Amino acid sequence: MKLKNLTNYTKQEAQDVLTQVKAYLQVEEQEYANITLVNYQEQEEDGTTYFEIYESEMFIEEETTIEEMKEEQINNEKLVKTYKTKKGLLQAMLNDKDVSGSRYRVHTVL
Repeated sequence: MKLKNLTNYTKQEAQDVLTQVKAYLQVEEQEYANITLVNYQEQEEDGTTYFEIYESEMFIEEETTIEEMKEEQINNEKLVKTYKTKKGLLQAMLNDKDVSGSRYRVHTVL
């Protein structure tokens, strides 16, 4: 499986994103940020693997905990696109970019 833009791959989890957003808030001297968390997700169900992209609009403050962030992620999650292969999903992730303070990517395998 040959992928382009492999340097754009980021192995981040929700805790990493929360830390980055809080650092952004401190640097920019802001009280909150409205971000989009893009979840490139692989999930196996009944012997079938699904490759999907979900987006969650989230409100993050200095006091936001990881549990609150995950709850908000699940509550606001919207399916954006599905892929037939892992390569297609990963290539979409590699072609995307994080934008400090507004857009972050995670890759989840369930």
